[in-house]
Order: sequence, then structure tokens, then C-alpha cells
Amino acid sequence: MRLGMGILAATILVVPFGAAAQTEEPRPAQSDIRGHRAIISLQIENDFLSRWANADRDYTNGFRLGWLSAPVSMPAWFVGLTSLPTIFGGRQPDNVIRRWGFSIGQNLYTPEATNRRELIPNDRPYAAWLYVGFALQYTYMVGDRPVRLDTFELDIGVIGPAAGGRFVQNNFHRLLGADRARGWHNQLHNEPTINLMLERRWRVSSLRGELPPLTLETDIIPSVGIALGNVATYASAGAVLRIGRRLRDDFGPPRPRPSMPGTETFAGSDGFGWYFFVGLEGQAWARNIFLDGNTFRDSHNVDRRPFVVEAQAGVALLLRNMRVSLTQVLRSPEFSERDRWQQFGSISVAFRY
Repeated sequence: MRLGMGILAATILVVPFGAAAQTEEPRPAQSDIRGHRAIISLQIENDFLSRWANADRDYTNGFRLGWLSAPVSMPAWFVGLTSLPTIFGGRQPDNVIRRWGFSIGQNLYTPEATNRRELIPNDRPYAAWLYVGFALQYTYMVGDRPVRLDTFELDIGVIGPAAGGRFVQNNFHRLLGADRARGWHNQLHNEPTINLMLERRWRVSSLRGELPPLTLETDIIPSVGIALGNVATYASAGAVLRIGRRLRDDFGPPRPRPSMPGTETFAGSDGFGWYFFVGLEGQAWARNIFLDGNTFRDSHNVDRRPFVVEAQAGVALLLRNMRVSLTQVLRSPEFSERDRWQQFGSISVAFRY
């Protein structure tokens, strides 16, 4: 619609959650830092939400509806199995807030010329992915300050006609009075999928400055991650710079996966919070089913590039128990046949209840 594992795992295990000196963050009045509520979130990405994109192509639509529990207690053996230690630097956390969640999502991918019925060998395959996700999320606290966030997610689903890409895209286009995509019969074959993702985000600095008439905060949120599965196998590293108010309330807005790390977690407050953010992430890919084609059958595929860079910028607004974020994403070329950049928009709405 217009709208590479062992070394990498070791890297995540040794990354400090406090690699740089931290200054004390301002404490928001009446803020529920520990977040004793469940969270429901809706995320949509589409090239239609981009000011510059003017056609359905590449990653053309992503949808994810997620639910995250209120803080829960977990058996000690399970906590030990799923906790990733920090070996170097930083204070040990005083407390860990643990949540679990699930989600359902769908991603759609098309070539550029969606008006052509024949297979386009030098452009990406048509593909749809429908999945359900199961997540664990650990927020590490020092006093009442969240300093690190670890997320584990297992996605199980299907690629191919069973994922419903043709139905969703063309019926939506029909509602809009837009031309339908004519090449969906060339899409990737049905294939069950399983993918495991681990992400770590942490704060390396946090400053408060006076800029009359506003009191602004800034922070930097580095992130590292790995993914393993027949959908996506990659390693990533990046950082997000934020400026605004009530930054301690979250670790940045979420996006549908596979993507730049984000989180549904945010804290409620009686006040109004906001921030601008810019981020950059590098990814090293070993497999991308949407470009490499089916795992067990011959299918359309293109020459995947091993390294991709993604930049994002946007704004997030927080009011009591709601957060809204708007993001623009720019992604470097992913395959050799077409040397084009991708650009799309993202919107996320989340509620605590």
C-alpha cells in the first residue's frame, strides 16, 4: 500500500548498562515509574505515511497489535535462564521489573511495478508474513531510574499466500479506489516461520538543561540485538538521541519487527511529556527471507546486500496513560538489482490500563 551467532551473543552479554557516567535524572511529579499496569499498543508502518514515497514498493506495510502484562513474578529458575548478565561496569540494579506479552502482526513486501502481472526477476519478490509473537521484557532499575531494558521475542507464523497479503492489500486498495497489485501470484510459497530475537537497550548519559521557558532533558539510548530464524538472521547495533521532557518514562517508541529496537513499556504521569528523537542503526544480515526467497523450495529471489543502515527521526507525546509516536524511516538499499533507498512512515499508539 502507499500507504552474522556466538560472538554476537557474547557481545550482548558483556555490554555495560552504564558505560558512561550518568547524572541524576529529574523525577517527574506523580509518575508511575514502575508501571503497575498492562499496556496495549497498535503500530502501523506504511509508505503512504511518508511524505516522499509515492508508490507501493519494498516494505510497503507493517501492522502489529500487542499486549504487555503488568509486572509479574517469575520462578527463580526461569529468571536465571532468561537473564543476560552485564560483566563490565555499572551499578548492579536494585530491582528488575518483569513482564510478558504477546502480539499479532503482518508485513507486506512488493516490487515497484505493482501494475505488472509477470514475474519481475530484477526486483524483490512479493511476500507476506503473518505471525504471532511471545515476549519477555526485563526493565532494570537503579533506585527509581530505569537504566536497561532487555527484550526476548519468539515469533511464529507463515510466509506465503496463507499470510493473506494479496487479500489485505488489494481489498484495501479497492476501498480507496486505488489500482490493485497485479503480481501477487508470483509471491513466495507457503512456509512456516520461527524467529527468535534478543535486544538490549540502556542509558549511557542523561542530562538536564535549562532553556527558558522549558526545562529540557537529553539522553542517548544505545542498542544491540541479534535475530535467528528462517525469516531473519542478523546482528544490529545503533543508538537513539532524544531531547524533551519525561525521558525516563520509556526507552523510545516501538516499531513492528524485524526493525530497530523499541518497547511498548512506558510510565504514566499526571503531566505532559514529549520528546524528539533521531536514531541510526547498522545491521549485518545472514538471511532475509523476503530477499533470499523460500528456505526449502525454489522461489524468486534477489541478491541481498549483507550490510544495511537505517535512520529514523520523529516525535513522541505522552499524556497520562497514553503515548503516541510518529516516525519517519530511511533505509539503505537492501539488494543489488535495484540501488534504491526505502522511505516509509510509522505511527504507534499505546495505552496503559
